Amino acid sequence: MESIYRIGSTVLQGMFDSIRGITAVFYLDREANRKIGQPRPTKESLSSQPSPGSSIAPKRTEESKVLKRVFQCSMLNGGIFMLSILIFEYVVLPGLHFFLWYLFRSSTTLTTVWGWMQPSLSLLFNSFWVAPLFLLSKIVNSLWFQDIADSAYKFRKGRPQLIPSISKLIADMLINFLIQILFLLQSTLVKYLPVPVPFVCRAIYMVHMSLLCALYSFEYKWFNMGWELHKRLTYIEQNWPYFLGFGLPLAVLSEIPNSFIISGCVFSVLFPLFIISANEATPKVDICETPLKLFSIVVALTNALFRGRTKSGKAALSQPLPPSASAGNIRGLTPPLGSSTPSFGFQSSAFMQQQQQHRSHRHHHRQHQRNPSPSPSGVSSFASSASVLTAQQSVLSRPLRR
Repeated sequence: MESIYRIGSTVLQGMFDSIRGITAVFYLDREANRKIGQPRPTKESLSSQPSPGSSIAPKRTEESKVLKRVFQCSMLNGGIFMLSILIFEYVVLPGLHFFLWYLFRSSTTLTTVWGWMQPSLSLLFNSFWVAPLFLLSKIVNSLWFQDIADSAYKFRKGRPQLIPSISKLIADMLINFLIQILFLLQSTLVKYLPVPVPFVCRAIYMVHMSLLCALYSFEYKWFNMGWELHKRLTYIEQNWPYFLGFGLPLAVLSEIPNSFIISGCVFSVLFPLFIISANEATPKVDICETPLKLFSIVVALTNALFRGRTKSGKAALSQPLPPSASAGNIRGLTPPLGSSTPSFGFQSSAFMQQQQQHRSHRHHHRQHQRNPSPSPSGVSSFASSASVLTAQQSVLSRPLRR
């Protein structure tokens, strides 16, 4: 009973933090710009100050643009995109229908003309306005969302600490995109499962979407902290009560519209506010001992897609997170992704092949010592092959540069 109370209170705490953090948008820019405008003087800066007669201009500092970006996202997604769709669906089309009804007054002619006009106008509107604006908004939103997250993070935490390896960074972004798509498919399949008990599938679907919205919101913060993908997913699975409550308001508000486009507009309008809330929030951890392993299925499927049928790929799915990965991963719940290495797991197989070649050449060298060949060409060829193997082993034994 006590554990149920703790889980319920943590869910409510997550909901409260997701809404309370929105208020930071009204004072974040002011405090950030005031903090930027008060530089800390050092000995180097004092010694490098220009003389009174010097014409060197002071270095221009970048101001925080959180409120500006939030307003731009609201205007693009809500004021232009969503409002234009609503006007077309609820003003233009009903107005034309009323005009045709007033013009013909005949039910047969009205049905024929409207049955041809309404699909044609909808197709033209969706093709030449909705689809291009949808693609444009996705590109622009990704840039503005990143600006909001970076400005908020710099104010609270300082300089972002990105993933050190470029190959890991690219792999993390690609696999993250694939996992989100697979998780959306998983949640959709759960929604339409033939379960006789009503509202059970709908509730499980909302749990999926709440955790996904929480992952979207916290991902910018964790990415700036240098967390890799398997660590982010494991952290959510381990502390699911808080993140379930944090993502629940955004998931519910995005599911209210019946149209997919309108739902995306609502999400794009509200999402910048939840990015700020995630940056301001401090999650409550270690509330529930039982993890909610919803991401493990898509992670295993992603590992299988990238690693194929190799034995190393099958073994990697069952391996827990290493204890030295992070202090937050006390229990490895989600298996580490194959994409966390630059070569997607193929480097280990190449290293094993090199080891086998080295053993075979060493065995040949022992036989050669027992039965030495009088020909000098055989000795020189073996020496050259041994030197090549030694060079290959020295290259493989070097640590990867980050």
